[in-house]
Amino acid sequence: MWNFIYKNLVLLLKELMRGYAWITLLPTWQAGVVLLLLTFIKPWIGAIGLLGATCAWLAGHIAGADANERPVCVFNGILCSLFVANTWMFGTSVIALAVLTSIFSGWLTVAYGHLTWKQLELPILSLPFSLVAMLTVATGNSFSTLTFNPYIAPPSLFGNQIDQFFSAFGMLYFMPTPFIGLLIVLVILINSRYFIILALLGYYASWLWLKSLGAAPEHLANTAWDCNAILASILVGGLFAKPSWRTAALAVLAAIIASWLALALGRILDVIHLFPFSAPFVFAAWIVLYAAVRNTHMTGSFNIPAPNFPEHTYERAKLGLARIGHPTSVAFGLPFADTWTVSQGFSGKYTHRGPWRYALDFIIMKDGKSFAHNGTKVEDFYCYNQPVLAPVYGQVWRVVNEIPDNKPGTVNVAANWGNHILIRIHDGRFALVAHLKPWSIIPLAGAWIKPGDLIGYCGNSGRSPQPHIHMHLQISEELGAPTAPFHLTSVLLTQDSKPEHYELAVVPKESATLLQAVAGEVRPIYLLAGRGLRYAVAVNEQIHPDWSIHCAVDNLGRLTLNSNSDAHCIAESTWAVFSCYERSGNPDPFFDIWLLACAYTPASFQIKFWQDQAIPARLLPSNIARGLAKIIWPWMTFITSEYQRYWDAEMQGWRQKVQHRQPLSGINLQIEALILPQVGCTYISAEINNLRYTMQATSSFQQADLGVPAWEMAINISDKPRQATRALHEK
Repeated sequence: MWNFIYKNLVLLLKELMRGYAWITLLPTWQAGVVLLLLTFIKPWIGAIGLLGATCAWLAGHIAGADANERPVCVFNGILCSLFVANTWMFGTSVIALAVLTSIFSGWLTVAYGHLTWKQLELPILSLPFSLVAMLTVATGNSFSTLTFNPYIAPPSLFGNQIDQFFSAFGMLYFMPTPFIGLLIVLVILINSRYFIILALLGYYASWLWLKSLGAAPEHLANTAWDCNAILASILVGGLFAKPSWRTAALAVLAAIIASWLALALGRILDVIHLFPFSAPFVFAAWIVLYAAVRNTHMTGSFNIPAPNFPEHTYERAKLGLARIGHPTSVAFGLPFADTWTVSQGFSGKYTHRGPWRYALDFIIMKDGKSFAHNGTKVEDFYCYNQPVLAPVYGQVWRVVNEIPDNKPGTVNVAANWGNHILIRIHDGRFALVAHLKPWSIIPLAGAWIKPGDLIGYCGNSGRSPQPHIHMHLQISEELGAPTAPFHLTSVLLTQDSKPEHYELAVVPKESATLLQAVAGEVRPIYLLAGRGLRYAVAVNEQIHPDWSIHCAVDNLGRLTLNSNSDAHCIAESTWAVFSCYERSGNPDPFFDIWLLACAYTPASFQIKFWQDQAIPARLLPSNIARGLAKIIWPWMTFITSEYQRYWDAEMQGWRQKVQHRQPLSGINLQIEALILPQVGCTYISAEINNLRYTMQATSSFQQADLGVPAWEMAINISDKPRQATRALHEK
């Protein structure tokens, strides 16, 4: 029972702290602790604020708010109670009014929050507070027991313009003093440097805009234009967006709109002695976000359902680009099994132009030529009559099979695509594979196919001067429809004079040679719920005999890896690659070392070399590297990684060597891992500076679940020549 009470009390406190942090748009409860303490500079005001936060949480809970909605109820309740406590002198009437407004704002948050999300797919933000505050001001003069607090001008700290910037942050908690604002800025700066950049951009852009139009200072005095501009800039360009020049420009635009709305609404509401509060920020953010997320050019730039620090969003976006390609691009497999050459790439110099620029042509080259003999017959060409494979999952939509092959050097413009197969994919667009041999296409219209299925044989039909495979993605089923971006997945690539290496997602250039990496079983760990590996680990001579990692399923149905010290990451294992991302949870250097060794492991046994530039530097076991990654963002946020793998016949496993290097700082980490078939990663050795980490697997295990018995099996490894590993076993 006490454990149940403790867990729920911790949950309540975290949600209250998240509410305090949300006022400054910080999505972390830890920042809320400091911000709560700042409100207690005047203890009775801080106490009323905390009372209002608790009442709003209870109101949200009663109204059925979930774990994501309750902190929004809390932050609206905090704003209402702090506003009441700072506006009127302390007394029982103020406490009663703070409780009433907090409860009402909590219920309003749930009711209107569902409407705005359902109708606009936008969050309610602090609009409930603005409405409740206006109602409170309208009724305040009717209560004889309420006495207004006298206004006391805050002392200067740096100077007029700088003080106004800091005071705007203090005003978020109704403490408009430069000193309090400076402390709040420091809290934000610790959590996100980019938030402060956006705040400066939004503030000064709005200030210059208002100044250039000659806005009267007396008209701006009671509008809080600066607070609204700062919040709009941070929200649009940071909390919901991937950092980029486009989203930064939209953040500035939102700030200018918010300052204009603050002036306009301030003038209108002044007639009835009201104040716009944070409504200008909410309306400006809504307008800009609503327009931006519906712009196809901004696809992938915003993630409103999952707000986060921009630094984390940038990390996730770069990792996604490296692992699955651009958000608007579709993954294709190769339409062949052997090594082929790209004869014309995207925006090629012949036919891949304008609306049809996203297309690839493939041929087979030997000794610099695509044909044998004199090349006068289609049979002379190396790729002619070679198998053609399906590049995507989908349904065969159309088949043309009867177009005769051309003689080499001639084309059939009347039947431009020749014999082709059109495949409808998951999103309603269509993959086209064209110029096939007559009567060679095997699937019929309506059939369902998957990547790697045999669909026909290479020919020379249609607008094709020599046998080749043409492949593209088009937006509709009409032949000649505009093409759309796609990329190739899991290939061995030779390009730009570089040796053959592995690429998980790539758009090849002309003259690049490609080979599909076959499915393999190189797995650092087998992703089954409850399955895990136990290790004996050491740093230099300091040994920890029991460290483990296991797989679980999170609330969203994603597979996660978890260490016994409560470190986490999301993991995926496909036919092509084992990959981990979104490291979270407690600090655990061994978990980070494991990820640095195995978090990007191609599954195919063919792969010997590959590179990566998307692993975050915060995983490095170096305080200097992690500090530089935070301060010099984004230039030192990621590390450059070079991988090499070979089969160890003696150990009957794969040796995987990695060198990670942080740009500019030159900090290097060298790792070697041993991956055994059907077992996983059984040994890791890592060196950085004067530290040597070793991890030796001792057993694999299965955690018990309903209908699944627990078991544990010892792993016996004879590979003990290394000094640290020998020390582990001798110990």
